[in-house]
Amino acid sequence: MTALRTLRLVLTSLLALILAAVAFLALNWSGGELAARLRLPPGGTARLGWDLAWSVAAAALALWIVARWAPVAARWQTGAAWTALTALVLWAVANLGGEFPLWFDAGLLAALPALGWLGWRWSGPARRNER
Repeated sequence: MTALRTLRLVLTSLLALILAAVAFLALNWSGGELAARLRLPPGGTARLGWDLAWSVAAAALALWIVARWAPVAARWQTGAAWTALTALVLWAVANLGGEFPLWFDAGLLAALPALGWLGWRWSGPARRNER
């Protein structure tokens, strides 16, 4: 492997991770904006359920981006992204969990195995660059 190819792979991997993080933030923010435009009242069970759904969708999108666009070792990179999301969720539940109802924290934690499975499936051998 030439140095130029190695550099290209590293930069593409970093770009995939950066795009995944930006997509996570953008989709999560978009869910909040859409809720405001739909005039969902802030707080309350309905709004928290809405926010939970958008947070999980944003995490799934981030994992999909890494799984599909990682140039090499897609499963490893998707696993690393899932590990980072897991750490973020655990930190949020541990530090901010008292501000939210138990079902919200449980929903975030319960989504992690499903997100891990989806990331594993998306990064499998039927990826775009392996067909």
